[in-house]
Amino acid sequence: MPLSAQRAGGDRDDRASRLMQRIDAEEGAQRLEAFRRQRLDGDFCFEFELEHKPRRARTVRYNGMMWGSWNELGPITRFRVEPASSKLDPQFDSVQAAVELIIQNGVAPQVWIRRSESESFQLVQGQALFEPILPGLLYSPFDLQMPFVYWEQFTYEGPTLVGATRVAQQFLMHPPEGSASAERGIAGVRVGLDDTYNALWRIEVMDTQGEVASRFAVESFQKVQEQYIVKRITLTEYPGKDRTTFDVESASVGISLEREIFSPVSMRPASDYKQWPMENL
Repeated sequence: MPLSAQRAGGDRDDRASRLMQRIDAEEGAQRLEAFRRQRLDGDFCFEFELEHKPRRARTVRYNGMMWGSWNELGPITRFRVEPASSKLDPQFDSVQAAVELIIQNGVAPQVWIRRSESESFQLVQGQALFEPILPGLLYSPFDLQMPFVYWEQFTYEGPTLVGATRVAQQFLMHPPEGSASAERGIAGVRVGLDDTYNALWRIEVMDTQGEVASRFAVESFQKVQEQYIVKRITLTEYPGKDRTTFDVESASVGISLEREIFSPVSMRPASDYKQWPMENL
């Protein structure tokens, strides 16, 4: 999940955002490649809340931790997500347990998952990539990984307004032939990048009828220890319009994490690793 944001949210002249100017194909490719290379200075650790808001049911909250770094293949992240309450959820048949994921992004993406600290991580493949990580949540391994950022084939669609003043340059990413995404019926994924800062603003997953199946919208950024991160994101599923909001509550950036935390063969629980001082947001 791209959570770095170079200069996003800083001082800017909003008049520039009102200029709906197309860029040429070469500049479009350069901006997309620059976005792929965006990263924070050092590793990071975030505490976050997931707030799931079904249209016709009560809100359900989850707590989570994520640790992030970069290796020779690209971004790598570990997530731990668990219900905010251990009580029986009346929407489901049993108490929901915590889940952990290790997500390698880049040109050769992979995802591993485990649902108990006594189990080993298992590789997630095929259509399992699109299943919710916990019952009732919208987020799947595909949503957390965002492999489409690295798909080679894309079409530059031009600028669009985001809100009243900001302009995003839009790119339609095309899934590789024979990929799990193509077999899922994903015709493309539209990625909107801020025209001034090249930060992520919006993602739309398109079905084979050209309709939006889900929309991922960045709602706010936050400055943490002189670096900007994405603070709040809402994922909306269509046509039902159920929503899950991801909100970073505290963060530590510019740290150095143990490499073992990202190893799917390690059996160490996440709580065993060094705890870093967190800044409340």
